[in-house]
Amino acid sequence: MNRFSIDLPSETIKYINKSRDNFKKLYNQMFEELSTRDINDILKKTKSRLLDNKKINLHFFKREIIVDLNKNIIYYTGKKKSGIGEDLDKYSSSIVLHYLLNADGTPLSGSWISYRELPGGLFYWQTIPGVLEILVKKYGSSGESFLKKALEIGGEKYTGFKFGSVIYPFKMFPVLLILDEESEEFGAGARVLFDRSAAHYLKTYVVKLIVIYAVNKLCS
Repeated sequence: MNRFSIDLPSETIKYINKSRDNFKKLYNQMFEELSTRDINDILKKTKSRLLDNKKINLHFFKREIIVDLNKNIIYYTGKKKSGIGEDLDKYSSSIVLHYLLNADGTPLSGSWISYRELPGGLFYWQTIPGVLEILVKKYGSSGESFLKKALEIGGEKYTGFKFGSVIYPFKMFPVLLILDEESEEFGAGARVLFDRSAAHYLKTYVVKLIVIYAVNKLCS
């Protein structure tokens, strides 16, 4: 994802750009750190697998990717003329590297929490509704369209809500997005929840980037 195609609030755009620049600076450092870690420990904690020498196979929004620790690149599976799949941009790749470096293997709890319940989330939670407002504008009168798009990007219907979908940025990091359609009595709304284990896989500021990333995929 090289740019955001939806109309995000200006403060959110500034946040994204700052985070993107920081991630790009850390890109090579994260690869270097990853290469020093016990690869079998990483595989176990992230539920990923080793294809061959220093190539980790995992899913990013349910698309298969390869993290090549020999060449310091990340790409989707499926061949192009170059012999490998489409490269992830450095920003997206840095999110993947962050996940691999931070995951500690804590089992999914099966219970959901809000952004404000994440470590330090109370400070930034007020920015989340602005991000979700993009979903409301696009799907507020068509929950079925929201579910259809969520399924297209690898989401699954969540039976606890009429228009709820669990999206998997990573196998061990589910995100529950809930859309409330506009009615005669109430306006449309959207909520996002995370498994209680979320802080064991991504730092809170990266969780916000994942929400922005998911909303962009749903609205593009």
